[in-house]
This record gives sequence, structure tokens and C-alpha cells, in this order.
Amino acid sequence: MDVEFKGTYTRKDVFRAVFLANQPTRKRALIRMGIAVLALVIYIAYTVLTSIQNKTPLLDPNLIGSHVMYLLLIALFLYYPNITTTITALKIWNAPTMRHEYRGTISSEGVLYAGKKTLITWEMIAKKQVTPEIIVLLTSNGILCFFPRGFFVSEGDWQRANQLVEFNLSEMDK
Repeated sequence: MDVEFKGTYTRKDVFRAVFLANQPTRKRALIRMGIAVLALVIYIAYTVLTSIQNKTPLLDPNLIGSHVMYLLLIALFLYYPNITTTITALKIWNAPTMRHEYRGTISSEGVLYAGKKTLITWEMIAKKQVTPEIIVLLTSNGILCFFPRGFFVSEGDWQRANQLVEFNLSEMDK
């Protein structure tokens, strides 16, 4: 029940795959958001208390620059994962090998890339993300494998590829 794949990646494919591979868990995203909200609350409380103690206006024109800088730092903290993921996607997309055609098979053994005959076994996969448009697999040593829907000749091949991924990596969902 091997499924063959063949195709050339688009910029959209690369960015989608890298963002899916780097997508934080719900817990990590909530922790990051919580830290940012806590920092904002502390900053607002500090600004209000300082304003009351010094009997100065809450939005002192002399301090607008520091307020803006602090808010930008909080925004940077929140968006840092997206910034680094974008940089990673750009580096991958700019690699000359991304313009080549990729081909191989997905089987019960794993993913076998033709050409160099590289086999990535299911045991090597540390993370998977499957959407209606792309399958993204990430190995524990950072190798990113992704298969857009267009890499498969037919809808049946796409469905079989999804089934192979789900069957061989079902323990990841637990």
C-alpha cells in the first residue's frame, strides 16, 4: 500500500509547513499570553501608582516614548515565535534545493525519498500536523518533511497517505 508523491514546492507550501511545524502547543501559547498580560498589568499599575505619588499626569508627554517602548517590547515578546518562524521559512525557501522536484513513497516503513534513497522511519517522527491541504512531519533531529495535496496524483492517493500517517503515528494524538 505504498503511495507515491512527486512535486515541486511553492513558497506558500514552505511557509505553511514551517508555521505548522513550529506551531506551539495550546499550553505554551496560553502561558506566553498570560506572561504578556501580567507584564502589561504590572506596567499599567506601576504607571498609575507613580503618577499618583508624583502628582503628574497619567500620560505625561515626557514619558510617551518610554510607554511606547514598553508596549512594543510586550508585542515583540508575543510575536517573537512568529518572527523566528518567518525567518526560518525564508531561509528554507531561499535554499536552492527547494526549486528541485521531490519524489518518493510513503509506506508502512516510513517516507522514502527517491534520488538519495533517504528513508525517514515513523519512529524518527517527533511531531505531525495534518490539514486538508498539507501533511507536515518533523523528526526529532529537525528534518522537516511535508507533502502538499498536489504532490499526489489522485484524491485516493492523498487519502491513503493520510491514512498511513494517521495509522503509523496514532500514538502522537494520545
